Amino acid sequence: MDILNQQAIELKQEKAEEAGNKLLSYINDKTQVGDLLSLNYSEAIILVHDALRQEVGGLPMGCFLLATRIALNTKPKADKEDTALILLRVVGHAPLPNRMDTETWRFDAAQRSIDSPDQWDADKKTDQFTLNQLRHAGVRCSLLGTFRYVMQGDQWLLSFGADISNFYSGQGMKVYKPMGKALSEIVNLTKPMGNLHPLAGSPVPIGRVRYSSSEIVTDEGRENVPVHIEPTDMLARRTALFGMSRSGKSNTIKTVASAIFDLRKRYPCKGRVGQLIFDVNGEYANDNPQDEGCLRNIGYDDVVTYGLFIHPNDKGRRLIKLNFFGEDIQDWSNEKNVSSSLNMLFAGKEIINEHLQGRTEAQYVRNFINTNIELPSDWSDRGTQIRYRRSITVYRAILFAANFRPPLNLEKAYIKGLFGSDFRCALKSTEEPKYKSAADTLEKEVVPWSELYQALMALQEFVISGRQKTGHEKFQEFNRSYQNKKRKPWNDDTLDGLFYLLAWYTLPKSQVRFYRIY
Repeated sequence: MDILNQQAIELKQEKAEEAGNKLLSYINDKTQVGDLLSLNYSEAIILVHDALRQEVGGLPMGCFLLATRIALNTKPKADKEDTALILLRVVGHAPLPNRMDTETWRFDAAQRSIDSPDQWDADKKTDQFTLNQLRHAGVRCSLLGTFRYVMQGDQWLLSFGADISNFYSGQGMKVYKPMGKALSEIVNLTKPMGNLHPLAGSPVPIGRVRYSSSEIVTDEGRENVPVHIEPTDMLARRTALFGMSRSGKSNTIKTVASAIFDLRKRYPCKGRVGQLIFDVNGEYANDNPQDEGCLRNIGYDDVVTYGLFIHPNDKGRRLIKLNFFGEDIQDWSNEKNVSSSLNMLFAGKEIINEHLQGRTEAQYVRNFINTNIELPSDWSDRGTQIRYRRSITVYRAILFAANFRPPLNLEKAYIKGLFGSDFRCALKSTEEPKYKSAADTLEKEVVPWSELYQALMALQEFVISGRQKTGHEKFQEFNRSYQNKKRKPWNDDTLDGLFYLLAWYTLPKSQVRFYRIY
């Protein structure tokens, strides 16, 4: 048993050493850039030398670095604390403790060469000892996380944690710049959440590593490594893409969306993943010569586009519209049903109000904006329901006059019971043709919107003479009688606000029409 236990221990140590050697392969003496000066849980300061910086091709802003206590040419074991790589990202310059001396030396050297064509670091301008001191610099880095091998089951697997578990102030670390294979494995590392997705296993290239737009491209291409994504990493997770203008964000989105769509080629059933793309600028739905096509074309049977307007190259586009009229309402006594059916009407009113905000110098515009068409608080009274339905009908007639197209189920206005016989008699008693014609229209159950609008134009004059709230004398007689019975006037503030809009013929056509959608 002792022999077996010893063999098991030796085998475990061999596997730990094998895993440590894999981690060691990320660094080498040709990629060393400096030493760690200080470290905490969020950032690090490293000391670099110009010669080492030049050897690795520079340290651009944002580049990755690796800090570790693993010594080269050793056999580290993965189960030791020091067998780890701390991933850093360059974020800026850090002053060194001797900065006052170096600034003085640099100033003196520049003074000596200011009247010479030679640089101040040329031969015989500055001694080698001073030059060597001046070629040290501090670099500030953010701490991104820690690479180490961890035992999972009976094997060691590479793991990345987005923090650092511990650090020692009295221990140094060497710093390396990952390039080639090491850089490729770092930027393409994925960290599965839970069980591996059944569709995973086919990463898609989306670009390459590029630390700066002013980079120097060499034949070696030690940093020019491809970047891949795993399409399944985007499924059911929160993902954000950030980048400067013209840096390729849109093309990356196209690549990602196409890769997710192509999952169905390998898995016809399970690979059918739904995607909804809000394409404000038409980058993905419209043909783009730069991309020789668009996302819409990757699958004609599956990809459907929606838009406010038709497009000459997208005959199958489905048009979507905001229904400013709201839905048809059969049962006006059901408050919940009325509210839900008029949701889009309320939203449309808010849009029109927003557009008219810059034109509030006119009183009729202010009246219209201030007109509240929301449901009354007390919906139990039948008279309140009729008043509200009457105001909504007038509002819809105004929309029609502004060339808004009503939905099919509201092609005509249903006005039965909205204008009582006493009110119509008051209209007819004036002996004026336009009021009599309006009364005839209001007697009908269903009328075209155009006919109703003409009747309402006469009605607003009858109820509000000119711009005064006195009204026609026949209306005053009717209204006094109505108030004696109902304890309130026939026309409320909502209806008056809508009548003020009718009083100005140009407003519906020139202002409200701005939001017409075909």
